[in-house]
Amino acid sequence: MATVTINDEGKDIERVLGQMGLKATFIDGAQAPQLFRFNFETQGAPSYSKIKKTVERLREHAGNYEYADTPTGKGFSIIRPKTRPSPVYLSNDKVQDKTLAAIQADPNALQKCYLYFGQDTYGNDIIRNMDDCKSMLVAGTAGSGKSVFLNSFIIQILLYSNANLILIDPKDGAEFGIYENDVHNRIFQIAKNTPDAVKALKYAFEVMQQRYAEMGQGYQKKYGGNRLIVVIDELAELMEENREEVEQYVRRIAAKGRAAGVHLIVATQVPYTSVITGLIKYNLQTKICLKTANARHSMNVMDKGDGAKLLGRGDAYIKFEDNPEFIRAQTPYVSDNEIWKLITTRTV
Repeated sequence: MATVTINDEGKDIERVLGQMGLKATFIDGAQAPQLFRFNFETQGAPSYSKIKKTVERLREHAGNYEYADTPTGKGFSIIRPKTRPSPVYLSNDKVQDKTLAAIQADPNALQKCYLYFGQDTYGNDIIRNMDDCKSMLVAGTAGSGKSVFLNSFIIQILLYSNANLILIDPKDGAEFGIYENDVHNRIFQIAKNTPDAVKALKYAFEVMQQRYAEMGQGYQKKYGGNRLIVVIDELAELMEENREEVEQYVRRIAAKGRAAGVHLIVATQVPYTSVITGLIKYNLQTKICLKTANARHSMNVMDKGDGAKLLGRGDAYIKFEDNPEFIRAQTPYVSDNEIWKLITTRTV
């Protein structure tokens, strides 16, 4: 049986759109880690509403197709999600080369801490640094790829920066216990329960305050030394057991930490409004929404329900402070075996 190519499928979509009254010419197609993209040029000047409605009819008629804007705003695209997204491996040579190139281009890279977030639906690699990201919110249900995403960041922080880490894992170290074997000597603490987590957050807050005091004495607007990054695996559990102190420290560090080189990466499976409060959400400027359990959870993270429609396994929407739109991306994958190898050696 002959294999149906992207071009074959694009031509079929063009034909069906024509039968539905929308004259559009298939230009080309592309494959991203989590979807296939088909690009079209319109004939005449159909309205945005007509294009969207026709694609909705196409979805009802022919399966899991969705409308998507093009980067230039000319024409339109139709996407078809894959049954399973393809991994973007953190260990891939091209991924590492892209990250290292960004680091080598910046003389302050080791302080800024560059991170690879994954690949968008146009095949572009997404690389940002913690200085720009400030602090992050990561949300995703079981199977979304949340834990893998957190581990990919911890590994990158250890490999590509001088930053120090505090890891908070209130499930008795089930997720972050492996890092007790790390040889980089930059993990200050792994907090395995709520009382220790509160102490760790208090320490990070005091470091921030001390750095502000030092900056004031030296008339500095920004801390120039190594960053301190606190990674929280499950905020909901901490908030359930000690809401007052946890919320206070998370909110205050997220609001003021960047200038002092103190950052948070806060993750949760259950982004209820009682967990991701308004002030926490506002101050965690970079948002990563992996697949959520329902549209309501997605709304609490990204103000729309699209997170519930994601495919899982690292398929995500990502928003940075300097971009009002969420970018769909496939986040990087790293295996447990790779983590073990990377934390017990000092090389990339």
